Amino acid sequence: MKHREETIHREDLEIIADIKAGKQIAVDELIRKYQKRIYNTAYGLTVDYDEAWDVSQEALVKVIRYIGTFRGDSSFWTFMYRITMNAFYDYKRRQKVRAKVGNFTDYENDDDKRAFEITDVIDIEMDYEQKELKEKLKAALGALTEVQRQVFVLKNTEGLKIREVAVVLGMSDGTVKSHLNRAMEKIKKTLGGVQP
Repeated sequence: MKHREETIHREDLEIIADIKAGKQIAVDELIRKYQKRIYNTAYGLTVDYDEAWDVSQEALVKVIRYIGTFRGDSSFWTFMYRITMNAFYDYKRRQKVRAKVGNFTDYENDDDKRAFEITDVIDIEMDYEQKELKEKLKAALGALTEVQRQVFVLKNTEGLKIREVAVVLGMSDGTVKSHLNRAMEKIKKTLGGVQP
C-alpha cells in the first residue's frame, strides 16, 4: 500500500513539473485526475450541484495558476483542498455582494452546457431510492455548521484520518473529533438512523 501512495505522489510531482514547464498536456492530465474529487469536495461544502460546479472550476483554475507556489511541504491534495476552500469562500462572498446590490448575472446560456457536463463528469445515478437518500443527505449536510461540514467531507468523502483532517483545517485532533461527532449525530438524526 505504501508503494502505491509513493507512486501516486511521484505521478503528481511529474505532472506538477510538466505544468511548471508550460506543458498543456500536463494541465489536462491534472484536470482529468482531480476534477471529480474537487467537485465532490465542493459539493460537500455547497450542497448544491451548480454551485459545486462553479466552485470546482474556479478551484481548478487557481490550482493551475498557483501551482508554482507548491513546495511539497504538505501533500498535493492538501494544497488543492485549501485552494478549493478558498474558492468556496470567494464564491460565497461574491454571492453576498450580488445579493446586496441586486446585480444578478444571467447564466441562461451556460445552464444547459453546465448541467450536461456535470452529469457527464459525475455520472449521477437516477435510481429513485438513491435519489431520495441523496436528497436526505443533502438536507443533513445543509443542517451542519460550516466547520462540521468540512470535517465530515474530509473524513467521510475524502477518507482522511483524524490527524490528517486536523492538519488540513489547522485544528487539534480533539477539536476535529468533537466536530465530527456533532456532525454524525445531526446527520443520523436527519436521516432517521440511516448511516451516511
